[in-house]
Amino acid sequence: MKVLRDIEAVNVQSGRSPSPLPSPAGRGRSLGRDFRDVCRTVDRTHPTSRGDCRRFPLSQRERAGVRENAVRVALRATLLAALVVVLNFCSPASAATLDLPPNSWVKLSPLANTPPSPRLGYEGACVWDSKHRVMIRYGGHNQGGGGEQHSEMWTFDPPTAKWTLKEPNIQPPGICCGQQNVFDPVQGRYLRFPSFSGSHGWQWWREIYLNDSSVWSYDLGENKWRNLRPVPTTTPKPLRCASWDSHRGVAVLFGGETSNEGTLLYDPHRNRWTHKKPAKQPEFRSGGNMAYDAARKKHILFGAQFINDPRTWAYDLERNEWTDLQPGASPPTDKNDAVLAYDAGARKVLCIVKVSEGTGDNAKSHLETWAFDAGENKWTKLNPDPEPHQSGNRARNILYAPELNAVLLENRTHPPQGPAEQQVLAYRFAGSSRGNEAPSPSKKPGAGKEESFLISAKTPRIVEDMVVSVVSPTRVELTWKKSVETNVTGYFVYRAPVEVASEDQLKRLKRQTAPLEEPSVGAITRIGEFTRLTKTPVRYTAFTDVTVDLTKPQPIGDAPLFERKFNDEQFDKEGKPYRFAVFAYRVTALFANNAQGGPSAAEFTIPSSPQWLFSKEEGATCHLKWAANPERGIKGYRVYRMNGRYDKDPIPRLTAEPTTATTFSDPEAGKNSRRYYVVAVDSLGQEGFPTSPVWFEREWKTFYKPFVGEWHQ
Repeated sequence: MKVLRDIEAVNVQSGRSPSPLPSPAGRGRSLGRDFRDVCRTVDRTHPTSRGDCRRFPLSQRERAGVRENAVRVALRATLLAALVVVLNFCSPASAATLDLPPNSWVKLSPLANTPPSPRLGYEGACVWDSKHRVMIRYGGHNQGGGGEQHSEMWTFDPPTAKWTLKEPNIQPPGICCGQQNVFDPVQGRYLRFPSFSGSHGWQWWREIYLNDSSVWSYDLGENKWRNLRPVPTTTPKPLRCASWDSHRGVAVLFGGETSNEGTLLYDPHRNRWTHKKPAKQPEFRSGGNMAYDAARKKHILFGAQFINDPRTWAYDLERNEWTDLQPGASPPTDKNDAVLAYDAGARKVLCIVKVSEGTGDNAKSHLETWAFDAGENKWTKLNPDPEPHQSGNRARNILYAPELNAVLLENRTHPPQGPAEQQVLAYRFAGSSRGNEAPSPSKKPGAGKEESFLISAKTPRIVEDMVVSVVSPTRVELTWKKSVETNVTGYFVYRAPVEVASEDQLKRLKRQTAPLEEPSVGAITRIGEFTRLTKTPVRYTAFTDVTVDLTKPQPIGDAPLFERKFNDEQFDKEGKPYRFAVFAYRVTALFANNAQGGPSAAEFTIPSSPQWLFSKEEGATCHLKWAANPERGIKGYRVYRMNGRYDKDPIPRLTAEPTTATTFSDPEAGKNSRRYYVVAVDSLGQEGFPTSPVWFEREWKTFYKPFVGEWHQ
């Protein structure tokens, strides 16, 4: 009967807190209390109870059922209580915090009693991952300073001072001068924008040409990178200013070395770039930083690496307006290489500037800590004791950790000014409290068309993890991951023509690797308009395109959505072109009301990058292993070895014919440092996108021994 079904939910309806398991002597009394509580709940909730379930006409058997259900409820409550205890114990909210004196920089790492530091080089890009409550560090130079531009992902846990090297599915091309990147707390992902690549060695230009794009995202929980490939795109520059707008759920970018694009927006919910084109903008710059003041809904920009800009700027996204705030006084501004972070607890922007005195060999510098209060439009010199140790340009990252009520600073010091250390320090404002969580992004009621980039619950998130399988020249099969929203009812599929440059047309590539008789794709050069292939929404996460023809390249008009140009020093007009047509696909999700989400990453009719590539040394032999590609019709894989650091060093193809195995051993690796790449080959013989590289006898190997196993990247 319905009364008994209602009793099953007694704990939920009565709102009782779970109680501990009763002792054997107290079980009878506990059962009696449970039965009385059941009756009270039925009295309150059952429409025919008449105020007292004791008057309800229950048989002896039914009363026994009530008692049995009450016991089950009590046991469930007990188990729930135990689970709550366990979850509370394991919850990040109960993790250790930092005991910091106010207005003082406290060194967290490296110390004699802390876990080892990898002593990474400068020019990386750090963010605070509010989902996992760790600092994420990406890119920069190796331990030697100006060496390899790497793409390593590290996490740092401030309470334990523990560094962890993440070895993900794949990585974007390595970079230097990486600031600023941002963390997207809505999707819980690190957003990586491009910077300088290919100028410090140990990188294959084919990887840079094919794998670099305007946005990659990294999910720490999945340990997974995704190349988002938004089209149309922009060209974010190194040493840009960037901050996350927590009210609108978008990244705002400005400037960067050699940039002239001005104010840019990236919306990860829609995978879309927007050129904002405000009437007035700050002077373009290399370096400086930007931080989002959530209390005033302004992006604060200050500082530069090579110029003297005395102004403090604020950007209002809603108005698309930059304002010179003209505070009464400012920190030193001449080439100050400032770094900024907004402390939500103190409602202030914390800033560190580099102050230089003298010229040439006699030049000396030191660091100063300042705070900017946008509410009062006032800069204040904080004079902490001590200040961070002196470091050079592009050697500092600063970020706010609200869960710790602390600002974190990565400070890469080096001789002769100080020790060669990758320092992490923490700071707490006097009297500050733990900052509130960022607001949920939402679109304002009545927002105009110009604000269509704002996140809205009325549109689905982008589709992810699409796989394009070339089964034959006239049959391409697509699959993708089901959308995370439960109210997605279908998908639209789009296709665009693509133009490419072959490995025989790109001089840098064929100098290091002899092209195949039928050369592979070396770079994507143009992408045309996307045309919808599905008149009605596809109900499943798969689609087969039988209207395609890879034997007939399609021309692209004068207005491509994407274009990459090579000059005469890079492009060989006599080189053999690519023999197949290439196409790009993308998918959008739809809600039941036909509201359409943004486009997925563009995926192409050449194989995707093999993933989870690892290497292992055994004497002079290098062993490789990787995961099989998800596409249907993969014929095999080719392995390439980078013999040295520089462009003059060859990159031989070690497998003339594709190997069908997902392992390979190179007995001629030798004793020197090497890097290896793997490329998949489809049923038509097309080579695809390369992996990110893995090391054999890597440089600075000693620093990695505490962090990697026998198999490593």
